[in-house]
Amino acid sequence: MTFDDDVEKAIAVACEELEMTRDELIRLIIREWMEQYGFLPFHELDEGSETKGNA
Repeated sequence: MTFDDDVEKAIAVACEELEMTRDELIRLIIREWMEQYGFLPFHELDEGSETKGNA
């Protein structure tokens, strides 16, 4: 999947900053959007859970 040039650049910058692959970042963005709009149930992180990157 490709996006407009400005979106592709923003994705590349976010991937570098968050130390995520492009696919991981896109999955995260879609999941968070779907949770925010009620299409998926919201899951809070547990204090003791392991997370990749900065959570």
